[in-house]
Amino acid sequence: MKFLIHETFRTVNTDDVFEFGLTEISKPQDDEDLYRADAVIIRNQKVISRTKPSGMSEFDVIRSFLTYVGINLRALPRDYAIEFELYGLTPDQYIPLTKSIREMFDE
Repeated sequence: MKFLIHETFRTVNTDDVFEFGLTEISKPQDDEDLYRADAVIIRNQKVISRTKPSGMSEFDVIRSFLTYVGINLRALPRDYAIEFELYGLTPDQYIPLTKSIREMFDE
């Protein structure tokens, strides 16, 4: 699978490797008003979660992907009893869901 955005997280207390990826954004012929992509979460090379973010622009698709990753990044430690090494940042600081992407770019 070819990714437009791809991030890999290694865990501190296990040998698990989590990957978050967004495929290339396309405009399907059946609905030319929406852009679409596939977003996946992979654990040890096995897909554990998949969604198809869509939006009126490519920017909307990326924003949906960031929200999807943020929500799942917060849930993974609880579901799998793991710790991520985020270089001293908490998941809230790494992907703040309360801010718009415009506010993040302005910072």
